[in-house]
Amino acid sequence: MSSVTRRLAPLLLVALLCQCGAPQPPRCRQVPKASRAPAASLIAQARQNWSILGNPSRKAEWAAARSGYNTAVAKLFDQLRCGQDGWDARAAALGTRIATPGPLDTNLENLEALFPATSVNGKLVRTRQTTEGVGVPLVGWKKTSPVGMKRERFLLPNGLPYNVTATLGFQDAGPPVWHFCKRWLHEDFKIGSTTHTLAADWTAPNAFYWKMCDLDDLKIQNVILPERYMQETGIYFIQPYDPAKIPLVFVHGLVSSPDAFKNMINDLAPEPWFRENYQIWLYNYPTGNPWIFSGMKFREEMLAACSYARSKGDDRNLNRMVVVAHSMGGLITRSSITDPKTTMYEGIFKKPIAQLKVSAETRSFIRDTTLYQPLSEPKRVVFLAVPHRGSPLANLRISTWISRLIRLPKTLTVGLLDTTLNAMGDVIQGEDPTPQLPTSITSLSPNNNANRALDKLPLPGRITFHSIIGDRSKGDSPNSSDGVVPYWSSHITPVASELVVPCNHSVPDNAEAARELKRILKLHLKDRK
Repeated sequence: MSSVTRRLAPLLLVALLCQCGAPQPPRCRQVPKASRAPAASLIAQARQNWSILGNPSRKAEWAAARSGYNTAVAKLFDQLRCGQDGWDARAAALGTRIATPGPLDTNLENLEALFPATSVNGKLVRTRQTTEGVGVPLVGWKKTSPVGMKRERFLLPNGLPYNVTATLGFQDAGPPVWHFCKRWLHEDFKIGSTTHTLAADWTAPNAFYWKMCDLDDLKIQNVILPERYMQETGIYFIQPYDPAKIPLVFVHGLVSSPDAFKNMINDLAPEPWFRENYQIWLYNYPTGNPWIFSGMKFREEMLAACSYARSKGDDRNLNRMVVVAHSMGGLITRSSITDPKTTMYEGIFKKPIAQLKVSAETRSFIRDTTLYQPLSEPKRVVFLAVPHRGSPLANLRISTWISRLIRLPKTLTVGLLDTTLNAMGDVIQGEDPTPQLPTSITSLSPNNNANRALDKLPLPGRITFHSIIGDRSKGDSPNSSDGVVPYWSSHITPVASELVVPCNHSVPDNAEAARELKRILKLHLKDRK
């Protein structure tokens, strides 16, 4: 064992075996000291400021009234959420009641937890995004099954985060009424004859989800042991599917998970035009598999998701889909939207498919990975630091060593190589009698046959393409690199736009890249109109 191997082996072992206890949502066992004022006095304070906010002639006082109202309601909510009884009983004990949930309200009985957004650490994302307004921003949490356990298709693992804003309304008679607004559906609400923006914290639900979800904790495992996490391959809907909105599909890259896009999502969420017109889909897959196999799974999952979407109504917006793909995810996307004709097959196999000495199951597998029908729904694709011609790092000795640690799924190791050594050679390496199956790392080599074949295929003219490329700003353009993918590999034509941003390979975390994505998505809406 080499010295490099000896140094890395313990680190990889720790990464594979270390499983921390599952995090829990915040619980309120006792009312925080700062919120222990008498409920009656807090209600009186909220009522007084509510009256000012409902009076258009007192607009000059609205800023101070909003602050006073929000402070009082936040303290009352602390008292409401703490205790042993149910929500309605605790509300009655304060001299208030909870409104019967309507379509724009959150049903508290469906939540595992509901807590102030201020209790969530937002450091997981670049910038905390908030909207100033009336009400108290909250995070709701509904538990789902953890990673590795079955759940309803398209449902996020671990749990569902909800962006909620609490208000306490006052009528002429009766107790004050709590409303828990679904903030992603609400923009404002009325107080008397006036309209006010609802307060919001867009970062808290996003950051809390990635604190609770296991997917981003398994990046190394997803590379080394992809079979263990194959069942988490799929499309996840962040919100229930809505035929009135355009799907925005995020596809992550190697040693990554959908959390790679948390900063972009954090920047998009506060935009009313985005929430009104787009819905987010996340594609997750174990990144140890060669991208040609992950591309096949992507097409399978997308076909299932689109079939489900069509069962919900009009598919005009489904057919305006936008895909944003980072790194190896770009190869998965590009291969899935491009008609391979026979180019992909002939780039990998030296004999006609009918002459391959393989089982019917393996022959079907080969067709699905090289002779498939492309996806028809995407109409715009944004490439982020994509190695269209591979990455030289895949050829390094350490990369080769790590690649040998990867344990591929039986679908690849048994289902594909089910014949004699000569037949294996026919399938994988032409005449090589001792083939080495490609992994995600070796499949990114500039010398990889699938990479070369894909690069020969032109970008489909029915789709509009954009490219955002990282540059470490070393002054070496056009021979620049993001540290992983050189410009000569990221650059592709024809595209509607190409933007080079000053950053490393983590382009989805770059603020300029997020602004460019906003521009592209707005342009997509104009084109639709």
